[in-house]
Amino acid sequence: MMHGVLLEAIKITFVVASFIAINADEVTTINNTQWLSIHLYVVQNWKRIPILLCVEIVSTYVTSNNIYALMLKCLGDFGGLGLEDHMRKLVNISCEASSVFQDHRTRVTQQFKEKTTPFITWVHCFAHKTKLVIIILSNVPLVHWLELFLESLYVFFAHSLKKFAEFQKLVDLLQMKGNKLLRNVKIC
Repeated sequence: MMHGVLLEAIKITFVVASFIAINADEVTTINNTQWLSIHLYVVQNWKRIPILLCVEIVSTYVTSNNIYALMLKCLGDFGGLGLEDHMRKLVNISCEASSVFQDHRTRVTQQFKEKTTPFITWVHCFAHKTKLVIIILSNVPLVHWLELFLESLYVFFAHSLKKFAEFQKLVDLLQMKGNKLLRNVKIC
């Protein structure tokens, strides 16, 4: 029941939206199951609103045709978007740079451009770009040293209430807004 109410709210959001952008990602889990995650973004009153549309299992071999069909199904079933909405509202696809999504001939982004949304643009997913930049920068000696230094600061301050209180005093003295320490998480 709650799922139905949520789907109706999402569909109403898309009806009134002027523009819609898609962020799609295909992942393989540890047990070799393949999933497709689709987030849509709309702009209302000059605010960007993210919506998780669906996380669907890819039941057949991952090809651009299968992913394109699954994306159309999700956009229709969960978002209420018909093919005419694609031409009027879809403006961008953000996805990983894998050949399934962005090869210049037969891939998902090209199929959207040729079949439903001729003026759509695509960008490489910013999360994937950021990950690649971090991996490259981590090999630079100065950046690597800074990462180690920050990790040691975290270890020093995070595991003692007394040391954390000293950290809070330093934050107050510097008139900063930091109120907690964030741990550096390694990206695989």
